[in-house]
Amino acid sequence: MQHPFLSVSPLPALHVENTSGRGSRALACLTAVGILMATGRGLLTANWWFFVMLSWNVFLAWFPLGVQLVIRDLIQSRVVGRVGVWAGLALWLLFMPNAPYIITDLFHIQSLQAPLLWFDTMTIFLFAMTGLLSGMYSSYLAHDLFDQLVRRWNAWGLMAACQMLAGFGIYLGRWGRWNSWHLVSKPWMLGQAVWQSAHDHLAIKLTLVYGLVLFGLYVAFWLFVRDEKRTNDQHS
Repeated sequence: MQHPFLSVSPLPALHVENTSGRGSRALACLTAVGILMATGRGLLTANWWFFVMLSWNVFLAWFPLGVQLVIRDLIQSRVVGRVGVWAGLALWLLFMPNAPYIITDLFHIQSLQAPLLWFDTMTIFLFAMTGLLSGMYSSYLAHDLFDQLVRRWNAWGLMAACQMLAGFGIYLGRWGRWNSWHLVSKPWMLGQAVWQSAHDHLAIKLTLVYGLVLFGLYVAFWLFVRDEKRTNDQHS
């Protein structure tokens, strides 16, 4: 019997979006500029904490997009079945909150020194925008798979739920100081933190606010990409 993760036949109907790679190149450009600015700050001040924090966070922001790109390649190569795709989507969701999480790094502005406030504000904003766009892009690729695995409106329901869970993940990361890998290293403690957060009014309010904003941003992103794709199809 063939293993479902390595099955070729269960995926006849699944396909992946034909992308030109422009999104990845744009994100790489933003990341490079951000790293350059953070490096310049480190050289000027001899304080590399800023560089380490933002570089690590943007690496984590890229990870869920990397998961989606790997899933795409595996589908194109016909080496995963539907079970494997669902497993990949679960892995994507586990790390996806790391992408918009960089927005909360803007909180550090309140403790920045005045001479570098303008520079640091722009640097953090650039990293936050990079993380947010990376999360939107990976969500779009996930949505395309959900559309093929379930009915269209169920796919939208899953996307709304994913953005809400991302909002909750941001809360756990910023206020609880939990990370995605704690699901493996400290699953019991993380489970307790999740249970306690379910009864915390601040956690509920922040989850709803962050989730709603992220879903609204995703809908706008989806509309823009769909219109752009439709225009390109008409001209081709």
